[in-house]
Amino acid sequence: MAWAVASASNYSETGNSTHCKRITPFTISITDGGLSLQPIKNKKKQDMKSQLTVYKASAGSGKTFTLAREYMTLVIENPYAYRTILAVTFTNKATEEMKLRILGQLYGIAHRLPESDQYIKQIHAALPHLSDLQIRKNAEQALRLLIHNYNYFHVQTIDTFFQSVLRNLARELDLTANLRIGLNDYQVEQQAVDELIESLEDTDKLLFWIMEYIKENIADDKGWNVIGQIKSFGEHIFRDYYKDNADKLSQRMEEKGFFEDFKEKMKGIRKKAKEQFDEIAASFFDALEEGGYTADDLSGKTRGIWSYFNKLRNGKYSDDDLVNATFAKCMDSPDNWVKKTDIKNNTDLYQHVTEVLFPILHFSETHRPTLVKMYKSANLTMKHLNQLRLLGSIDKKVRQLNQEANRFLLSDTQTLLHSLIQDSDSPFIFEKIGTQLNHVMIDEFQDTSTIQWKNFKVLLEETMSRENAGNLIVGDVKQSIYRWRSGDWRLLNNIESQFANPEKQLDIETLDTNYRSDRNVIDFNNAFFVEAAKQEYAALKDAMPEEAQQLLNAYADVEQKVPASKNNQGYVEIRLLKTKEAEDDNDETDTGKEKGDRMMQLCLETVDKLVARGVPTNKIAILVRNNQTIQDIAEYFMNHSDYEMVSDEAFRLDASQAVQILVTALHFLMHPNDDIARATLLKYAQTYLDSEELVDKLISDRLEYLQIPLLDLTERLFTEFRLAEVEDMKAQSAYVCAFYDKMNAFLTDNSSDIEAFLQEWDANLHNKSIHSDGTDGIRLLTIHKSKGLEYDNVIMPYCDWQLEKANTIWCTPQEEPYNELPLVPVDFSASQMKQSIYEQDYHHEHLQNMVDNLNLLYVAFTRAGHNLYVFGKRTTAAYRSNIIETSLEQVVEKLRKAQEFISPLSDNEEVPVEIEGLGTDSKTSDILFQYGKPFVPKQKATMEMKLNSNVFTLPSEMMETEIAVSPKMPDFKQSNKSRDLIEGDEEEEQQKYYIKMGTVLHSLFSTIRTRDDIDGALKQLELDGVLYDENISKEKVEAMIRKRLESDKVSDWFSDRWDIFNECSIISMNKGKMEVHRPDRVMKDENETIVVDFKFGKPRQEYHDQVKGYMDLLSGMGHPQVKGYLWYVYPNKIVEVK
Repeated sequence: MAWAVASASNYSETGNSTHCKRITPFTISITDGGLSLQPIKNKKKQDMKSQLTVYKASAGSGKTFTLAREYMTLVIENPYAYRTILAVTFTNKATEEMKLRILGQLYGIAHRLPESDQYIKQIHAALPHLSDLQIRKNAEQALRLLIHNYNYFHVQTIDTFFQSVLRNLARELDLTANLRIGLNDYQVEQQAVDELIESLEDTDKLLFWIMEYIKENIADDKGWNVIGQIKSFGEHIFRDYYKDNADKLSQRMEEKGFFEDFKEKMKGIRKKAKEQFDEIAASFFDALEEGGYTADDLSGKTRGIWSYFNKLRNGKYSDDDLVNATFAKCMDSPDNWVKKTDIKNNTDLYQHVTEVLFPILHFSETHRPTLVKMYKSANLTMKHLNQLRLLGSIDKKVRQLNQEANRFLLSDTQTLLHSLIQDSDSPFIFEKIGTQLNHVMIDEFQDTSTIQWKNFKVLLEETMSRENAGNLIVGDVKQSIYRWRSGDWRLLNNIESQFANPEKQLDIETLDTNYRSDRNVIDFNNAFFVEAAKQEYAALKDAMPEEAQQLLNAYADVEQKVPASKNNQGYVEIRLLKTKEAEDDNDETDTGKEKGDRMMQLCLETVDKLVARGVPTNKIAILVRNNQTIQDIAEYFMNHSDYEMVSDEAFRLDASQAVQILVTALHFLMHPNDDIARATLLKYAQTYLDSEELVDKLISDRLEYLQIPLLDLTERLFTEFRLAEVEDMKAQSAYVCAFYDKMNAFLTDNSSDIEAFLQEWDANLHNKSIHSDGTDGIRLLTIHKSKGLEYDNVIMPYCDWQLEKANTIWCTPQEEPYNELPLVPVDFSASQMKQSIYEQDYHHEHLQNMVDNLNLLYVAFTRAGHNLYVFGKRTTAAYRSNIIETSLEQVVEKLRKAQEFISPLSDNEEVPVEIEGLGTDSKTSDILFQYGKPFVPKQKATMEMKLNSNVFTLPSEMMETEIAVSPKMPDFKQSNKSRDLIEGDEEEEQQKYYIKMGTVLHSLFSTIRTRDDIDGALKQLELDGVLYDENISKEKVEAMIRKRLESDKVSDWFSDRWDIFNECSIISMNKGKMEVHRPDRVMKDENETIVVDFKFGKPRQEYHDQVKGYMDLLSGMGHPQVKGYLWYVYPNKIVEVK
């Protein structure tokens, strides 16, 4: 008989901290001679064979299952390994799901629950040297260790992980350890702009910059109020591309005369190009007039080649404006400029065209590419120059505000860490994290940004260097939809290029089986996305062949396998609506109600059909592109049906009447003349309290209310408005509790200021949501928020969004003189960027947009389990529905062809594929595609309650929370003794003040060398929390120091003529023992040496002896002319020691 167990070598336990370096597995065998221990020789696990395993996991392929299995495999092999495993996810929800999955399945394995059978089977295959019994025992031990050491259960978001690293590196990054992490970058940026504007004085150069910006806006017929534009553009300081170049950009902008010279240079280039275009146009019209001809004499008249030169004259220079069929013919031959009779008769007009006008066109086309490139490039470069030079000032102000608030913005975390990590050794980073990581697992890798990856790669390479390394990356390029948060899908797409020896270091696996969706839904998505990816590639390959190939590579694994157990069931319906509605579509119905938007009607009709088939409303999800559409659909359903809608918007704090009453009451106390707030409170009082007395009381006792601390005041208002008693309000207790949580969090970092809290409410807190999983109703959410979720029935209306919108992108100019700026903000526009030096930047951004939009479609389509409904309008290639329409013909052909391979002996029936309207006029005809038949799983007539014995996977239950608030805080009377204890003796308090001030001054003098260092030293003491109250404030300390420096001798001591040694140690030997002496300040020049000790108490003889000892030591070391002084700082008295 033998058991496989694990022995911890180098194992120690100190206090609550356990350290384990390596676990050596061995077997215990019972023999005739007793127990025999034999180490298990290197048996590789089935999974994570290489240093790094990369799972490319398409939708529904068991990504969460795989990651949980790999984590559990490690902790079952070695229950203490949890301390050395880091699993990183993208969202808090994914973190919570992963932790519960791991804990629940460890519990299931340990207790032999059927739900964990699949995990046991795969873990046993990965750890063949462990018996089933040992696996269960190890699972139980791992579970117990995780629960009792939950702080070391490192499954966390990428932001949480890097914040912990940041705090541990606070000293190296010159940050205070108690810094606050700020999440709202844009609020801080707007505050920075406001304060910059408010602090401007007549002589500030920033004021002149803004005035110049305003003047240019007015000259361009734009508004003079540029503050909103500055705030909006200022948000770019938080983008990685700006941060990478911020220093170089600021340095260039601060060079004397650079901005003006560069701007004039750009204006000169643009002016030169325009003048040459004007000359070309003028030469044509002059030549035409000199010959005595007009546009009417030419072929096509004003619509012929004449229009080419007329457009040049009017400032239209690009191919989109000038190049057409007429132009091509006229470039080819002068014969196309005139009528056939002119050619036949060789008229003067024909000769004039041939000899004069035709050469002008060819001259124009020879030079136009260069000229239009000059004009567009200069124009684009100049567009945001005024705003660009303001960014440096905004950035500095934001950092100043953060420093004053002891705050660090989350968006700066990655950049700051990278600046430290790239110059450091990875073991140093591990040491600061506080643990040794042996295994790193990264989920949703496709959403990782480049700088996040650079930071993570340092950690990953360290763990990969270990023996039997087991690291994991999971992701799906096709689900990368967070580029606006700097996610870079190309990292996963080209993961091999990130490593020196990918063949040995990487093991790339594809999870290619879809366990989520029905067969028909999978077959449709396979056919559709193969075709859609081909079409996108074909449209992009000419401009950017290499990057377009990356798109094709990303979708190379899009075809998923279907589990053999799935039958031919599931349904896909696509309706693309005509663009021109019939005249009667907007008529009113018999009931007088408008039909409304046809898309909305389709949504409601589809829901009606599903519910009629027996589908519960919580099995239906409506996915949309943006939040505004959510509000529109919710309003339509509310007006036309009784269905309950569930969305994050519906569970926001400001959706609660109880919370709104509290906020409105606080606002009314601060603004008693606000009639709207008063009316809101009166309506509540009349409806629920049958009295208006409370509102009147808020006015009459307003000063009393305002003296109460914010949290206590809110609780009093809660009681007086009887929010715990009114039935309608009691049901909203979860909102009120969440509101209190947000208020407490605010008060942690802010003062009890009502107005400040109300501003924070308006800016951020009002849209916070409470957890809503337990509520029945139709789920209404954006595609982004649906990622990682699945629903039996998905309805996707408005699948016709615009693919690209105007925005600002950052480009690195490659040509002179534009590249004098390291980075240029450019308005994204095909018409403006093509034919400029930024044309490649346009193609790059365009490809990224196409990938983003195709991925959005993929995420949405793959959420459906049984039935998928897609609705949109027939539009041009600039909108999303166009690729659906152009792909359907090939999709239908492929699906029908697949029917031919169904075996007559198979149980699967032929799946109907129907399509109508393809190839018809988009204005007057719809397109309808249907595949399969609507499928609804059969519901059992009697449902037997299944006892769930897994404590970690028990379903959550909705519970009402009763909030009990004491209506009035108790009054306390102090006894004389307690008052004396608190207030203390006045003389004693004064003595404590002097001691404390002396400590502060001594600390200050030990850090400053000259008077120029005072401001910085005071600022550091303030940041360190040394100067924190009004008794010993920065201002008081500074005033005291400045006063002392008025003394000539003290002023000389803090001048820059000395070599300074602050609190430097002098070592001496006394009777064989080493002694250390530390004078406060030693100053030395070529002629003399002065030693000074600062004193903050009464004079004592021992002080003289101490300084005399310093003098003797310095003289003995050979320093010339040593003098010593005692400086009694408070009376500013200087005593020379002789």
